[in-house]
Amino acid sequence: MSLTNHEPNTPTAPGGGERLAAHLRGKAAAAIGQFCRRLPEMPKSAYPDALLGMGYFCESFDLMFAVIAANVQAAQDDSDYEARYLAMQNVLRPFASEFGIEPDRPLLGPHRKLFTEFYRKASGKPWPARYPSDQGNPWLERGRFWSGRMLANLQRTDLAALDKAKYNLGYHWAVEFVSIGEFVELNAAWERLGVRSAWLGAHCEVEPEHASCATAAITSFTSVDDPLVIRGIRDHEDDLAGFYTDFAGLIDRENAPRVAHVVAGR
Repeated sequence: MSLTNHEPNTPTAPGGGERLAAHLRGKAAAAIGQFCRRLPEMPKSAYPDALLGMGYFCESFDLMFAVIAANVQAAQDDSDYEARYLAMQNVLRPFASEFGIEPDRPLLGPHRKLFTEFYRKASGKPWPARYPSDQGNPWLERGRFWSGRMLANLQRTDLAALDKAKYNLGYHWAVEFVSIGEFVELNAAWERLGVRSAWLGAHCEVEPEHASCATAAITSFTSVDDPLVIRGIRDHEDDLAGFYTDFAGLIDRENAPRVAHVVAGR
C-alpha cells in the first residue's frame, strides 16, 4: 500500500466502531440528557456565565486534540511507521475541522468563531476578548476544572510512550463518538428555547465523520479491544459525565435565590 496514495478514514475492520461503543457504559449520555432536560429551567440571566463556562470547556478540546496528536507522534521509537502515519492522519482531520480546514472544501468558519455567534445570539452580549477570572462565575470555574482534568488524563506520566498513545487514541475516540448524540441533544434543547446555532448545527453535521476517523485511527494503530484504548474511552466518559453533572447542578444553584425569594414572600 502506498502511503502517498492513502486516504484518511479508510475502511476499518467490520464492526470496529460498534465494538468500541460496547465499552461505553452510558454515563456521559445520561448526564448530557439530564442537562438538556434541565436547560429550560435556567434563567436567561444566567446564559452569559453558563455559556462562558461551556465555551472555555469546548475550546479546551482544541488543546486536547493537539496533545493527542503529539502523544501519538511521540511513540515514534516504539510504533510501526505506517500505523503511526495513518493514525496521525485520522487524528488531525477532525482537529483541522475545528478551524474550518476540510479536504476538498473552501476554508470554512472556525468553530470558535461560530461559538462567539452562538454566545451573542443566546446572551445578547459580545464574546469577551479574554477569559476573565472565574471568581463569581461557578460555570467558568467548572469549565476550567474539567478542562484541566481531561488534559491531566491525556498527559499522564504513568504510561510509556506507546501505551500513552494507545490510551490517547481511546480517549480521542470517545470524544468524537459521544459527541454525536451530545450535539444532537444540545441542538434540540437550544432550539426549543428559540436559539438556533450554526455552531451546534456544524457539530451535528461533522461528528459522525469525525467518529469514523477516530475509529480508523485506532484500527490502524492497535486493536479495538486493547485495554489501554478501553481505559481511555471510559476515562473520557467519566470526565464528560462529571462536566455535565456539575452544569446541571449549577442550574439548581441559579434557581436557589429565586426559590428563596418566593418562600420568603409567602
